[in-house]
Amino acid sequence: MEVIKPALFFLDHVIKETPFQIWAGQQHDQKHIYSNDIEIPLSPPFFSLSKPLKNCTINRQNGKTILHFLYPEEFHICLCIFKENLLLPDETLKQLHYYFYPLYSQELIQKRDHEWKMVMETTRSINSSINTDEVLTNIVRNAIKVIPAADAGYLQLFDEERERLVIRAAVGFNEHINLFQPKNGESITGMTFLDGKTRIYHSRKEILASMSEQKISEENYHHIMSSSNDHFLKGGICVAVSVGEKRIGVMMVHQFFTEGGLTNRDIDLLQGFADQAAIAIQNAALFTEIKNNIAVLTELSEQLTEKNALLNKRTQVHETLTQISLKNKGVNTIISELGNMMESPIAFYDCTEDEFFCSYRSQRYIFNEDEIKKIILPNQGPRYTEVQCTENGSYYLYPIHNGTAFLGCLIVAATNPLSKMDIVTIEQGGAILSLELVKKHTLTDIYYKKTHEYFTAIIKNTNPDSLYEHAKDLGLIPSSYLCVALFEIKTYPDLQLLEANIHRLVSFIKKGFPEHHLLIYGFHNKVILLISTDHPAPQANITERLANLIRIWGNKDGLEVSVGIGSTYKGIEYISRSYDEAEKALAYLANRNEQKMIHYENIGVNRLFIHQQPQEIERFLEETFAQLLSEKNHHELEQTLLTYIQLNKSAIETAKKLHIHINTLYKRLKRIEELLNVDFNNPEDNLKIQLACHLRNFVQA
Repeated sequence: MEVIKPALFFLDHVIKETPFQIWAGQQHDQKHIYSNDIEIPLSPPFFSLSKPLKNCTINRQNGKTILHFLYPEEFHICLCIFKENLLLPDETLKQLHYYFYPLYSQELIQKRDHEWKMVMETTRSINSSINTDEVLTNIVRNAIKVIPAADAGYLQLFDEERERLVIRAAVGFNEHINLFQPKNGESITGMTFLDGKTRIYHSRKEILASMSEQKISEENYHHIMSSSNDHFLKGGICVAVSVGEKRIGVMMVHQFFTEGGLTNRDIDLLQGFADQAAIAIQNAALFTEIKNNIAVLTELSEQLTEKNALLNKRTQVHETLTQISLKNKGVNTIISELGNMMESPIAFYDCTEDEFFCSYRSQRYIFNEDEIKKIILPNQGPRYTEVQCTENGSYYLYPIHNGTAFLGCLIVAATNPLSKMDIVTIEQGGAILSLELVKKHTLTDIYYKKTHEYFTAIIKNTNPDSLYEHAKDLGLIPSSYLCVALFEIKTYPDLQLLEANIHRLVSFIKKGFPEHHLLIYGFHNKVILLISTDHPAPQANITERLANLIRIWGNKDGLEVSVGIGSTYKGIEYISRSYDEAEKALAYLANRNEQKMIHYENIGVNRLFIHQQPQEIERFLEETFAQLLSEKNHHELEQTLLTYIQLNKSAIETAKKLHIHINTLYKRLKRIEELLNVDFNNPEDNLKIQLACHLRNFVQA
């Protein structure tokens, strides 16, 4: 070898032709360098573990003289001369130490190259693999390769939830190593993690003492000892693994087959690999974070794409349906277009008109109106529902409101859950239908207002010529038989709801008389109906049908409606009289707090008291019955009087109804006459008492 030629030349001069060998390396890793025709020994010369005080030591054994030249980092060059009693002066030894220095430098460079190669391999592993476990295992394996005295190693990271160090990578151990999980401050690794100080051990005694000193648990001691396949621990190095200022774990190498030989250089190397492990872990965390961020961004991008598609769909549907609405093509056309957009049967239930609009002609047989109306409830949001009586079974209901007023509901056949695109289509369709219905109601309100103006003009007009002109404007025949009916809904504080119910009531009444052209309109909380016929006979039939309609209305919707009907007159000039009578009939119902239908002519004598002030009636009754009510048994006397008058002053019938003897009745009647200062046989007194009893029943009702 070129590097030791000067040393060989010097040796030839010093020891002549004496055989020798040259070995170089550390005690646990020696390499044969040169031999002058002597057979190479089976094993390298033994190095003393004790550190020499000089740069050269001499051993003589088995016919050989062995010179050990010591260099930095415990590097030895061994000159084995096959002559036992060879004596060399100190000056010669110094020169040989000097001549072998190039060999030490060359071996050191080769070792550094090997270390650098391992470091670069580890760096490439960190940069080329996303498998963190694989990278960490490679780091531990390469650390063992560049620390020749090490036989095995592992990396532990601190699990904050379990508060223990757990194995992430291990080389040279069996499966028991995975169960070795010390707490913070327990054993060597736990203490290193706690204080961050590096620990190095050169013997089994040292390492066991340190483990005992740090109070390792019996369980963890068993696992660490069982993990080395019965090999004895002979030494090791433990360093902390940190990311910045934060410690995240530890890395440790063990000696099983050699004892000693671990150097400060090995500490630096292990710390370097620990730092690379920290980088790998940090990279993994960053990669996971980036991956999660990419996943979030991807999801957001997909959501934006979907939202953009939904917005485009919404715009498209809105523009299409708006054009239909602007062209006044009606609800049927809108529903038909919605059906085409969704490629699915769709219907619309108009609550005001109480009818269905379907996208397909055959669809009218799919829906059962009564069943659908039971499940379409106001103040409910969109929902799926099952209708057992229908062919399809499953439907999606989308109610449409104007404020608090329920206008109707879109009904879509949905064997499967609707897509978001379909939901958007339905929402836009609902919005356009809502505008269409509001527009329709607005036009209807304008018609009602105009009709009310004409009707009011007829009622207040006394000029026959002008009266006939107004009648023609309303399509009335001046000489026909006329009757006015007034429908009154109990006033609601919610005006939108009241207006919707007035529209519904008008539509409901119209449907009840499909063969008649009725003059009917709504105004505030009333519906005004003018019944016009060529003959007086149909008038009775119409009012009878009205009574039946009101019963159906009350049973179906539960809304309280009072109806007052005026008398039938021939000629338009009497319409105001019929209207006044209808108002009086309504007032009569209001006074009695009743919700039903009544004809003015059926009110009888009570019409005299409809507009009488309640205070006047109360005062009259008080004056009439004052003395009677002062008696202790006034309830008994009052009941007797009311029954007596009700039964047309029949003593026998009154006694029978009151379950008293006839003589007892006569005594009571006598007492009543005395208290009220009247005579039942006096026509004037009799009329007064009858009127008082009638009014008392009227007030109580």
